[in-house]
Amino acid sequence: MNVILLTHEREVDRPTNTGVLALKAYPQWCSRIIWSRVRPNETLLNILKVSNAAVLYPAQIVTPLITDTVKAQSCEVEKDDKEPNLGLYLSEVPDTLVIIDATWQEARKMLRQSPYLQQAQKFALPDAHTSTFKLRRNQIEGGLCTLECIIRLCSLKGLCAEADYLEQVFMSMNEAQLQ
Repeated sequence: MNVILLTHEREVDRPTNTGVLALKAYPQWCSRIIWSRVRPNETLLNILKVSNAAVLYPAQIVTPLITDTVKAQSCEVEKDDKEPNLGLYLSEVPDTLVIIDATWQEARKMLRQSPYLQQAQKFALPDAHTSTFKLRRNQIEGGLCTLECIIRLCSLKGLCAEADYLEQVFMSMNEAQLQ
């Protein structure tokens, strides 16, 4: 698994940025690129041209179907209902996933202002989960913070120890920031 955090410049120094926890814990498969509206990162552009790379972004309709391979690797049992693939949405967790690391308002702006993100393949996490992230306002219903998405991806890829560790780190951060 390769996770690239496409981070809004305002997010880098926010104490509530959860993506930094994954960057520190797993630099071997998690990296960061700072988003630029006027100068897209060339490496990122090339990565998004690969067939097994996608941008994590919620689907308008429910989730894409999950293959038996992902079900077998997952730390939890997935639903078996088969839903149609949604256009540019991949049906399997790609090898490389770009996560827009920003507030929901900033993420929408980044997508809107970046044609290469609009044209890239997408992947939506299956099954809606409720966020436990309490440190930000204006959250969208069903929206997860960056680290919650990474925890979910680890689970889907069968990286159960990594998912558990990130969950513990996330809970500690969440509780410490509230005090």
